[in-house]
Amino acid sequence: MATRFSLAGWALVFVVSGVLGCGGDLLLPDPPGGGENVLLSKVDGDNQAGVVGEPLQRPLIVKVLTGRELPAVGREVDFVFTSAAGEVTPAKAITNSEGQATANWVLGTEPGSQTVAARLVVGDAEPQTEEFTAEARPAAPDTLSARSPTSQPGRRGQVVESPPVVQVVDRFGNPVPNVTVGWQVTVGEGEVSEAITLTKDDGTTTVEWTLGKRVGVQRLTATVGPGPITGSPLSFTATVLF
Repeated sequence: MATRFSLAGWALVFVVSGVLGCGGDLLLPDPPGGGENVLLSKVDGDNQAGVVGEPLQRPLIVKVLTGRELPAVGREVDFVFTSAAGEVTPAKAITNSEGQATANWVLGTEPGSQTVAARLVVGDAEPQTEEFTAEARPAAPDTLSARSPTSQPGRRGQVVESPPVVQVVDRFGNPVPNVTVGWQVTVGEGEVSEAITLTKDDGTTTVEWTLGKRVGVQRLTATVGPGPITGSPLSFTATVLF
């Protein structure tokens, strides 16, 4: 019996020692969700690049840990736009068993830098915030249009007074740079300075059109392809009277 009591006594000593902190303070468990002693941090999804109106490849992921660096479960994290517009789903995410909250981001329709903030409200203090940034590029070419007169008078063998200018935009109306535009004289035996040009940052491009040595209507076409592009091919005409 004495042996049993001795073993039980030592066991009690070990249990008490395990729950006492330095100086005899009792280490109480964290409150549900970590209480107010929590920290928000980014895990993944920052500094991505994508196409306007399209979802990013990687989700936005944040983590909430307690003061003892344990997962804070069941905490609500808000995902809100701080620049541009778009869609983030869900707008309110709940941390899982690993303390992580996840949302998917569909970029807004304007090119450039876009930002989403993840916010964690902790008591009466200012919300803890982590920002995610993405760079949005224009979408695929959708429409070809003229940015100069499509019909004008001209003189035989002379350069037209108003150079033909076209612009390429995506389905949201954003200028699309570096798009190949083909130019071809189809009527009048004239010539252009370049058979192929690339659009600039504003989506425009142009050529110098020298008319042929004949009287009547002469025609130049601009084409973007492959694929169906609204407005392509686009025709410019010049009427030579003498």
